[in-house]
Amino acid sequence: MRNGKWIGAAALILCALGLAALILARAGLLGEHDAPEQEAQIQETVHPDLPVTASPSPAQAPAITPAQASSPEPSPDGPPEPSDEPTPEPDPFADKPEIDITDWKYVLANQSHLLGSDFIPEVSPLENGHFFDSRAVDALKAFIQGARDAGLSVYLTSSYRPYSTQEYLFNKKVAEYGGDRETAARIVAIPGSSEHQTGLAADICDQYYQYMNESLANTELSKWMKAHCAEYGFILRFPEDKQEITGIMFEPWHFRYVGEEAAAYIMEKGLCLEEFVELYQN
Repeated sequence: MRNGKWIGAAALILCALGLAALILARAGLLGEHDAPEQEAQIQETVHPDLPVTASPSPAQAPAITPAQASSPEPSPDGPPEPSDEPTPEPDPFADKPEIDITDWKYVLANQSHLLGSDFIPEVSPLENGHFFDSRAVDALKAFIQGARDAGLSVYLTSSYRPYSTQEYLFNKKVAEYGGDRETAARIVAIPGSSEHQTGLAADICDQYYQYMNESLANTELSKWMKAHCAEYGFILRFPEDKQEITGIMFEPWHFRYVGEEAAAYIMEKGLCLEEFVELYQN
């Protein structure tokens, strides 16, 4: 009886071991059967034209700190030093006309540029016994006629004046001011410095205006002449705000021929002839 119990217990143990072995065997077969399917799924995701490379493991990838990601490499020379030199201003006269400043039209006659008594231009006759440089006389005629066509009364008071005549006028003015040559020179040009000796200057007044002074600027004639002089190649030679440069008082009646191109530029920029000539000497 006791031997039968041992035999039964041994049989149960053997059955349990056999069942466990069967379970383990089935588990191993199932794992081997699934592996090829998983491998096939991985291979299907790889592009046929690209090489398959192994991804680096986290241990192999270099660590990047936040400072390295945001801060650029410092320059070996350091930051550029600020310049102490000021930014150059653009030249306001860079658009000046391309001319030969030594041409006869731009000859200067003032106390710094005296003409000799032998400077005698070729002149042609005008109305009322006046004369003007033969190369510019037609321009003056057109200028005067333009004013008359506008309904204005033009009276030509002075044009070409030789050295000897200027010498007489200046000495007369000096006598009027008790020998004060400096004061006289601001009213009448000293001999050799007169624009009229060039044969390119004309004094133009209103025929019915009796005063030849600064008030002439308020007449309709003077306003028209100033507004249109450049169209005929003339400039207002002695502007009101240039007396320190020209050395001559404001003369709203005095017009000087320089040619249309230069006249347009001078009047537009508000220059006097001395300033214009200087643009080409610097």
